[in-house]
Amino acid sequence: MVSSQIRCALLLTVVAGVCVQLYQAHDILGRCACQHKVKFIKANITDFQVLQRRPACDKTELYVTVSKPDNTTEDICLHMEGKMAKAFLKCWERINRNKTRKTECFDRKRKSDSEKQSRLESQR
Repeated sequence: MVSSQIRCALLLTVVAGVCVQLYQAHDILGRCACQHKVKFIKANITDFQVLQRRPACDKTELYVTVSKPDNTTEDICLHMEGKMAKAFLKCWERINRNKTRKTECFDRKRKSDSEKQSRLESQR
C-alpha cells in the first residue's frame, strides 16, 4: 500500500514537472515568434538574431535589436520579403552563420548609408 502511494506521488511529481516545463517553453507549438513585422527600420541596429525553421514555426524569422535615444533597446521583427531582411540573411550566409562576425552585417549597412549621405552632400 505504501509502495503504491510512493509511486503515485512520484508520478504526480514528474507530471507536474513536465507541465511546468511545457508552460515555460520558449517555442509554443504551432506559433512563430514574430507576430508583428516591419519591412524597414531607420534606427541604430546593434544586433540581430536569425531564427531558423523549427517544429514550432515553418518560417525563418529575423529579429533586429535597435538602440533608442534614451539608451534602451527594442527587438523588432523584420518581414522576410523586405530588402533589409534579405540583405541581413545574405550577409548571415556569407559569414557562414558565425555569431562572432555578426557586427559585419550591420556595420556594412551603416557604411553604405554614410556613403549615400556623402554622395548626396557632394551633389548639392
